[in-house]
Amino acid sequence: MKTTDLHILGGGPAGLTTGYYAKKHSLNFTIFEAGEHAGGNCRTLKIKGADCRPCVSQSGDFRFDTGAHRFHDKDPQVTEEVKNLLGNDLLQVEAPSEIFFEGKFYRFPLLLSDLVEKLETKTLLKIAWENLYSSPKKQVENFEEFAINQYGKTLAERFLLNYSEKLWGQPPCNLSTAITGNRLKGLDLRSFLRSTVLGTPQNPKHLDGSFFYPRHGIGMISDKVCEFIGDKHIKLKHRVNRLIHKNEKIERIVLNDDVEIPVATVINTLPLTLSVRMLEPAAPPELCAVADKIKYRHLVLCVFCLNRDTFSSNASLYFPSEEFPFTRLYEPKNRSAEMAPKGQTAVVLELPCYSDDAVWNMSEAALQTEVWEALQCVKPLLPEEVIHYETYKLPFAYPVLEVDFEENVTRLVTYFKRFENLHLTGRSSLFRYLHLHDLFKAGREVVEQIANV
Repeated sequence: MKTTDLHILGGGPAGLTTGYYAKKHSLNFTIFEAGEHAGGNCRTLKIKGADCRPCVSQSGDFRFDTGAHRFHDKDPQVTEEVKNLLGNDLLQVEAPSEIFFEGKFYRFPLLLSDLVEKLETKTLLKIAWENLYSSPKKQVENFEEFAINQYGKTLAERFLLNYSEKLWGQPPCNLSTAITGNRLKGLDLRSFLRSTVLGTPQNPKHLDGSFFYPRHGIGMISDKVCEFIGDKHIKLKHRVNRLIHKNEKIERIVLNDDVEIPVATVINTLPLTLSVRMLEPAAPPELCAVADKIKYRHLVLCVFCLNRDTFSSNASLYFPSEEFPFTRLYEPKNRSAEMAPKGQTAVVLELPCYSDDAVWNMSEAALQTEVWEALQCVKPLLPEEVIHYETYKLPFAYPVLEVDFEENVTRLVTYFKRFENLHLTGRSSLFRYLHLHDLFKAGREVVEQIANV
């Protein structure tokens, strides 16, 4: 197939990477994005120095990403593509992450020497007993069992189970083991303890502290992909409202409530549950009921621009305790020095929530006060150090992977497969916890499938 009329729904990272490979295959395609900018939740936002307090003399911009994004070298072919796009602007970053718990900072992934230094002897002995002498389960049914199996009950309850409940808004026993996103693969503390005690130390690759990062933020990847694709292939402010189907094919899509266009081949990256409700004629009631069971987590970002050189040396700080309304803090400057003006920095705090949670509906002033007060318990800041503050909301930030999500998602995805000219790809559409390198790979695979038909 040399040419095709390909309609890509959604201009987030999944839609853009799909368009990237469509362009490389010389396909005729259009991306429809509801917002004013492409990139979705993989963008870098800018706060101009001129917008900040005039008493601050330094010039320059504060930049922050819509999330603590990194680019990991997990797929050689994808890494090569991104290197070609960014050139010298793709930086190799070495920055550790830490967990803040009960007034202390712990390295993440967990290190035995760090735990020995900071935990009480009684607690250490309990952790050692649970990891060295207890028998791990060969099969686990949920994330709670997985965490206890990997780290023992004491360590899991301190650092993983409480954090996961904050992040996902569900008890850990209701969460699938898929929420790890392979982050904890190879980080079995039981094996680490045994190897250390027996004198055969292992050094598993630090999954969190070494990564690639664009010089001016993760949005550079989206921007470079857009540049490669070309403006004529991307239609901004084009919200998809309906998917009109007949004889097991998507015949037309409706944009902005009143513009109806015929389609040949459709690649859908929009949230799976939203897509079900767009179908016309409507999907069977039992499938709509399945869609109602599936949840997405929203994200609120609170950004403090500070007139100080640094806040911490970490890529990310994690907060498992309930006393903190945020789950993670990241400092963009620790990824690239050009993310903040010289002598200044910014911290971005992530607050996951559902649409009916207080955080999502709180006024900006009230939210600022609550987050500011909690932040003082981490590292004291003076009010006069705050140059600028703002919040940013990200709906449908990531899927909530509950224990039974696979069965429900499979039913919906199977239903969409009946449409012979419709393809699903991306985190929201496939309801998978995918990273940026995964999205490139998925985009490549779906385009190759279409191009080779």
